[in-house]
This record gives sequence, C-alpha cells and structure tokens, in this order.
Amino acid sequence: MTLGYRPILNPVDPFEEVIGPFYERQEAGGGMSYAFQVREAHTNMAGITHGGMLMSFADTVVAQAAFAANGGDHVVTLSMSTAFLAPARTGDLVECRPRLIRRTAEILFVSGDFMVGGVTILTADSLWKTIRLRPKTAKDR
Repeated sequence: MTLGYRPILNPVDPFEEVIGPFYERQEAGGGMSYAFQVREAHTNMAGITHGGMLMSFADTVVAQAAFAANGGDHVVTLSMSTAFLAPARTGDLVECRPRLIRRTAEILFVSGDFMVGGVTILTADSLWKTIRLRPKTAKDR
C-alpha cells in the first residue's frame, strides 16, 4: 500500500480485523482519507466486490468521521443509505474521504464518496447518534 496510506493497526471493532486491513492518510487540508485493497475474499460469485463488504467499509469509514466530529466520544449508526454506482474488482484500491455535513446536539450527518481510480463506485449518507457511556457502577460489575 502506498499513496501515503498507513495501516490502521488497532481497529476499534474486531470485525474490521476480519475484513481488513484498512488504511488511513492524514490530508493536508485537514481530515482523513481511508482505503482498502480489494482481495478475492471480498468478491461475490460474479468476481466483483460484494456489496456487504463495501457497506461494511463505508460504515467503518463514516464512523471515523462521526467519531472525530464528536470529539472522540462514542457514536452509533442510526441509518446509512448507499448507492452502488460502479463495480470494484480484485486489486482495486477503494478510497474515501468522509465529510461531516451537519451536526445537531445529538445527531451527526456524515457522507462519503467511495472511489476507484477517480471513479465514484459507491455513495453513502449516514446518521449517527452521539452517546455518552455512563461509568460502571458496582451494580453493573
């Protein structure tokens, strides 16, 4: 992997270790870009990247933007709408630079265009709920 990307070494979710590796890159103008390289294990019987893989990557990537916009406090997916526009194949590098669209007191609106070689293959629009994890009490242990 090149293009300035570095591996995400400690993914937040164990599932990301199974479907990854995923990569990240700090952008000069601020924000982050994310990528993964399509492996044969990511494809369906037609030889193109499985929609579930793309949606899992999209959920992971837009979560990173929502998490950052929420000051590092936890967020959970409320909804995500995706549009599949073109295929990705084994060896392709899928990239996205997610963006915060809007923020309310409890909801974050985050979008991303997922590209292969400059061509948009998937768009994702999502809503994220901010959550405050309460401290564990003796009763919870």
